[in-house]
Amino acid sequence: MPPSHTNPLSVSASKDTLEVYNTLTRRLERFAPAHPPKVTIYACGPTVYNHVHIGNWFAFIFNDVVVRWMRELGYDVEFVMNVTDVDDKIIRDSQALGEDRAAFTERWAKVFFDGLKALGAAPANHYPRATDHVFGHDGADGMVEMIQALLDRGHAYLAGDGSIYYRVSSFDTYGQLAGLDMEQLQAGASGRVSADEYDKDTVADFALWKSYVPEDGDVAWDATFTIDGEARLVKGRPGWHIECSVMSSALLGQEIDLHMGGEDLIFPHHQNEIAQSEAATGHRPFVRYWMHNRHLLVDGQKMSKSKGNFYTLNDVVEHAGPEGARAFRYLAVQSHYRSQMDFSWRGIDAAKKTLANLDEAYARMQAHAAGAAPSTWTDEATGAFAAAMNADFNTSGALAVVQTVVGDAGSAIAKGTLTPEDAAAGATFLEMVDRALGLHLGQSQQVALTPEQQALLDARDAARAAKDWAESDRLRDALAAEGIAVKDGKDGQTVSYL
Repeated sequence: MPPSHTNPLSVSASKDTLEVYNTLTRRLERFAPAHPPKVTIYACGPTVYNHVHIGNWFAFIFNDVVVRWMRELGYDVEFVMNVTDVDDKIIRDSQALGEDRAAFTERWAKVFFDGLKALGAAPANHYPRATDHVFGHDGADGMVEMIQALLDRGHAYLAGDGSIYYRVSSFDTYGQLAGLDMEQLQAGASGRVSADEYDKDTVADFALWKSYVPEDGDVAWDATFTIDGEARLVKGRPGWHIECSVMSSALLGQEIDLHMGGEDLIFPHHQNEIAQSEAATGHRPFVRYWMHNRHLLVDGQKMSKSKGNFYTLNDVVEHAGPEGARAFRYLAVQSHYRSQMDFSWRGIDAAKKTLANLDEAYARMQAHAAGAAPSTWTDEATGAFAAAMNADFNTSGALAVVQTVVGDAGSAIAKGTLTPEDAAAGATFLEMVDRALGLHLGQSQQVALTPEQQALLDARDAARAAKDWAESDRLRDALAAEGIAVKDGKDGQTVSYL
């Protein structure tokens, strides 16, 4: 949608009231970045080896809303989302196909970025690839350099299998993010970190550098580490956890304002990021605020391939048509990130209809405004919307405000009491909402008709002009069968997707 011609409804004055739930402290806290108006944000991105499922897309939409709202508040946001392009699954699947790792991951990375675009996500400032940060460059340390720092400080060791592990017992607050203590970790955490269990000192230790095995094929780097005063060449590849520690520090520095991810990443991944980063640099905190979204459910159940309820964005678009991705975004946005979103096809259909109604309301207000300057009609609604968003991103409460404005505007238009100035205020309010939530209002009005569909629409226009209402209805039904809804108004026919 086009940007507003004026912006009297700026919400930047309310930035000091923003509160977020910090996973580390388990409480709501007023958001105070280290160097305002600069805000640094890091989010764990995809491992590019297959289609991203809708549970991951829920997390990425949440990330996008947070970044959008921070920018709407007037913060200068620098947002980094990594792309993991080396790990066990990538090696396994690329080799099964006989495909080069780089080509394999680039192909799946394109699928991910196409999905981001379809969902209307604002681009991050940086999308670093893990393999570009194995060794340091441009003045920033790489994974090898950070591992060396951990070795030098006594936080890491070379095990008998040739892998380098992080010594969890050396970090006094390990487990704090997940609410676990060392006794619990030693006794019961092994299942969570079993992929990193080689020949390590204790069950909770995790791999920083995995020694080469024949199954890795040509996916390996020759790295030299100084261990006990001796230079050792260790052929291998980085562990997963070290990747995010290095990429975040290389692009955002030793301290990040906000780190986001799904709740499944709290332990061990994000806990390990803290341990690595703070132990290697000596700087605390590594992250000022941690935010984690809940898992997505499908019809009240955990998503799994065995249950037949494992869906990708392609499945959503196949079900709902061209508006499917936008409908999924609306479904995600209307759920608070710390509550479990329950996905269903009925929910997608309802979201699609709601978006069509919002698109129509926005178009009607634009038309009714006729270029008038906005009044103060929606100032109170703007404050209520901002208050909801500042209350730990209460998007469901924010959308309730939007529906009230749309309903009031529709009633006023029907009664003939909505002035052009008030209509302009309503349209400008929706533009602010759109920037914050990324709903891309007006998009469903932009229907790409095939030549055959356009011919049906033209024929219906001619039938209406001839007052042939039976033929007009027949052609409307024919377009509906094609997934195109037609509405009649004083300015003629308008179309949208069903």
